[in-house]
Amino acid sequence: MSKLSEKFAAGKKAVVEREAAERAGLAVQETLVSSPAPARVAGPSHGAVSTMKIEMLKGEVEMLRQGNPEIKIDPKEIRQSEWSNRHEDSFKSAEFAALKDEIKSAGKNAQAIKVRPIKDPQDGFKYEVVFGHRRHRACLELGLDVIAVIDDLDDKALFIEMDRENRQRADLRPYEQGVMYARAMDRGMFPSIRKLADDAGADSTNASRVISLARWPATVLDAFESRLDVQYRWIIDLIPVLEKEPDSVLARAAEISAKRAAGATVTSQAAFSALMGKLEKPVALKPKVLKVGDRVLSVSERNNKVSFVLDKLDKSKLAKIEKYIAEVMAE
Repeated sequence: MSKLSEKFAAGKKAVVEREAAERAGLAVQETLVSSPAPARVAGPSHGAVSTMKIEMLKGEVEMLRQGNPEIKIDPKEIRQSEWSNRHEDSFKSAEFAALKDEIKSAGKNAQAIKVRPIKDPQDGFKYEVVFGHRRHRACLELGLDVIAVIDDLDDKALFIEMDRENRQRADLRPYEQGVMYARAMDRGMFPSIRKLADDAGADSTNASRVISLARWPATVLDAFESRLDVQYRWIIDLIPVLEKEPDSVLARAAEISAKRAAGATVTSQAAFSALMGKLEKPVALKPKVLKVGDRVLSVSERNNKVSFVLDKLDKSKLAKIEKYIAEVMAE
């Protein structure tokens, strides 16, 4: 075949592929226009909202246009990215459990993950996750091949794609995003937080705040039930307090951890209030349960007050208990 013929054949192939991609894109658009908007679902399946589905479909069309076919890969051949921003707690959440159930029911991950090839494969790993860590983890735990597309990206392109995809799915927590951004700044990937935000299409103010969160002392972060519980508004309120009175905040954080270790229940909301110095005693001890035969007595302590909850008694027994409590209080 002459060079001219080869060039013509290559050009024809490109046109065919482009037309196929455009047809796929048109089909998606027609589906989105003709189909009624899905109802918003509350609870763990909150991710299944219309905006997310549109973004997923757009992503699939873009993969077709880029010529990246979806293939099945053994999840054991894929490793987490060094830029992975998923905290281990995110794999224990109701959202992850719902995602895992969905994949198990379908027998595959409906939305493909993206991976990049490893230049020097080691320990059986051939690929690295670009985005889709939770879908990869779910398939790994279920023993299913993971549907993926392969794209050879450098670190910066991987970082930007991972961040944008996670923000589109709206399920990344401030702490997870902060860890990712802080790691990129520490590696010198971006000259400034503003440049990072510009390249990633993120808000520079929020980027600065989540990076600050990721750099908080471990004692403060561990005061929360989970670091994933920290909300943006808490970051805004705590930053100036940490800067003005760091020793006081650290002391409050240590006290919270000590009470929790002693069996107290301290919610993340209560921990935040305590760190801010709003409540002196933001904790409630777990109720003590005493059983006598079929009778149950529950004793709760909160803010220097004690509450007794017991089974219904006849008037004579209740009178005896009231008399005994009165005698003890009079001592």
